[in-house]
Amino acid sequence: MRILAVVFLLMPLHAQADGVIDRVVDEFALPAVAAFAERAEALNEAAKSTCAAEHPALRAAWNAAMDAWLGIQDLRFGPLEDAARRQAIAYWPDTRGHRERALSRILSGQDPILTTPDRYNQEPVSARGLYAIETMLYDPDFNHYGPSDPGCLLVRAASADLAAIAAEVHNEWQNEFADVMRTAGEPSNTRFLDSTEARQAVFTALLTSIQFDVLERLGLPLGTFDKPRPLRAESRLSGRSQRNLELSLAGHDRLARALVPDAAANVVTREDFERIGWMAAELDDPDFSGVENPIRRFRLEALQSAFALLRSEMNRELSAALGVTMGLNALDGD
Repeated sequence: MRILAVVFLLMPLHAQADGVIDRVVDEFALPAVAAFAERAEALNEAAKSTCAAEHPALRAAWNAAMDAWLGIQDLRFGPLEDAARRQAIAYWPDTRGHRERALSRILSGQDPILTTPDRYNQEPVSARGLYAIETMLYDPDFNHYGPSDPGCLLVRAASADLAAIAAEVHNEWQNEFADVMRTAGEPSNTRFLDSTEARQAVFTALLTSIQFDVLERLGLPLGTFDKPRPLRAESRLSGRSQRNLELSLAGHDRLARALVPDAAANVVTREDFERIGWMAAELDDPDFSGVENPIRRFRLEALQSAFALLRSEMNRELSAALGVTMGLNALDGD
């Protein structure tokens, strides 16, 4: 018996399974990254079929990929952050016009990348991903190209590049990172040294994403009362600024429920989600151009305040339920 006891003590310790992380992985992360990879590949196939900027099938495929992106944007850790994939997928905001300059350079023929589209991943992030493709499909300064023009080649190369990134994220989550999350705190896990670090990473990512909604999705077009900036609204070109915000909120809600499914543990947070969902749906302001109208601007400001309150209440309620506090937040410059 003593020998068995000694052997048992010498065996490596394994962290107990964490139901919170299992829910996040199984109910949120894996389905979301799979959906994004599928939609990105569908966009790639649509671009191969027709690169015409105004073709309904191509635009529908882009919008579906954008919808799916908003379902995984909260995963601000792991495969999506590694190798700057987030920036390559969704470089926004771009308040200095890097995207237009980069695309113009490629289209002018100064860059031989279009003759070697498999190397499009070497382009700056401003010329890659969802927002670059949006510019090519919706911006009247860029979307007048024919099937034999550089614009067509660019759309196809950027769509193939996006599909490749999405497939990498999906594969790494499915084949590696899901287990890294589940084994947080085990001796072999060099990513999450403590069993609570995985929880903290998810919790911090969620709060950071909501802060992004407050500061960027709403803050940028709002500007100031004397100087609103409607042209800085996200996806203004495709007229889906409001849709992006609504889908962003829906993604936050799904992740929050995966973290803390017990309604009694986040009563105020759930009430906030319901109220903000109603407020966003009632905006009737697809591209946030309403920031220049005092009454419609007030609605956007009220929505911004509601998002900020949601973040505060979520921080209080979910922190207590999860037993963690918020970690470093890149939006705060940490």
